[in-house]
Amino acid sequence: MTTNARDDSQRPSRATGPSLSRREVFGLAAGGAAVLATAKRADAQVAAPAVRKKVKLTYWNWADNPNHQKISVDSVDMFNKSQDFIEVALDANMAVMEARKKLVVSYAAGAPPDVINTIQYWVQDYFDNGILEPIEDRFNAWDEKSDFFHNVMEQTRSKPDQPFLYLPQTSIPYFLYYRADWFDDANLKPPETYDELIADAKALTKAPDRYGFAMRGQTASAIQVIFPIWASAGVQFATPDGTVDFDSPAAIEVTDKWLGMALRDHSAQPTAATDGYRELYALMEKGRCGMWFYGPHASPALMTALGDKIQGTQNPRVGDKHYMIANPEGPMMVSSCKEKEAAWEFMKFIASGDAAMLFTANRMVPPVRTSLSKRPVFQDNRFIRMSLDHLDTWWTPPYAHEYWTNFQDKIPPYWQEAVRGNITAAQFNQQGAKLLRGEA
Repeated sequence: MTTNARDDSQRPSRATGPSLSRREVFGLAAGGAAVLATAKRADAQVAAPAVRKKVKLTYWNWADNPNHQKISVDSVDMFNKSQDFIEVALDANMAVMEARKKLVVSYAAGAPPDVINTIQYWVQDYFDNGILEPIEDRFNAWDEKSDFFHNVMEQTRSKPDQPFLYLPQTSIPYFLYYRADWFDDANLKPPETYDELIADAKALTKAPDRYGFAMRGQTASAIQVIFPIWASAGVQFATPDGTVDFDSPAAIEVTDKWLGMALRDHSAQPTAATDGYRELYALMEKGRCGMWFYGPHASPALMTALGDKIQGTQNPRVGDKHYMIANPEGPMMVSSCKEKEAAWEFMKFIASGDAAMLFTANRMVPPVRTSLSKRPVFQDNRFIRMSLDHLDTWWTPPYAHEYWTNFQDKIPPYWQEAVRGNITAAQFNQQGAKLLRGEA
């Protein structure tokens, strides 16, 4: 696949990865509060006049719900109204997991977008296959670069020796929600360690239908919330030299204790194996579970349902250090884009000011810019404020590992079998290690 009209003067000094054949790309494809009610033209946010010719761009984003779709529509409308040169056409009709497949198929067919929103765990595949245009040189020339959280920008490299691969708008941290009133009644403190979490879940459980912990069995997201606990136990999953330790005794012990809440202590709901996000949220809202791992985007609805009874704390640890999984997401430039300077103007715009607030405050997730993080809408949300207070613990697993996508795509059914008790913790971790080694 060729990349037309590439602006060589703006290319990073590092290679952008091999080109992607049609066969390879089809193989890869297989693999709350509304703060800004309407889009408007803001005097403080007008697109820079670097591009002074008529240009048309295409921008894709996912829309798993009407609010997210409106965010995409409004942000594009704001940009188009802010200047008279660049016109952006939007496609926000795909689900989040469809976005990756749709991009690689369209790239193979020669009809990709110019800009697409991405999530951290996809970008290495894009980079390795030449789909992604890194932004390092453009970002470093931007006078607003120092406003971005340093650790989040470093995450966007995917690997330490690579350039910045995309421009983040947010990074969504996952932490522990807990019923403060239940903890008070039981004379318990929020768990600091993993063993305390296990003990608290058991203590909070009351027959016949109140459970200490809301456990998820559906999709790869079910184990994403365990990643920080594995990491705190010293598990590296996979290292750059190819070492995989997901089947280590430390990793298996974490898994066994987690599964024990469902299989031994019965402190997790009996429907855990088939439950996903909606079921877990309903359990929390209806007062049937006392703890749940999720992101701040659930906080508006939970606060409406439970008020001050619902609180949040950082993820419990096994070793000395806490980890909070936080996956950056934001606009990415596609390598075949013919108007890269115009695409960069658009990317900067939707990662700044009122447009960035649409993608963060309107979803109730934290921004990744210091100036925006100080705004009252974030500081007044106790869950976002707590996660920002622990910014130094934001972390991602080794998504850049050669076989991470293989692991992520194939592990879900094994997890459901583990939650059902059909395979042991050791068997689950051993299978995950095989996937990370490319042996299955």
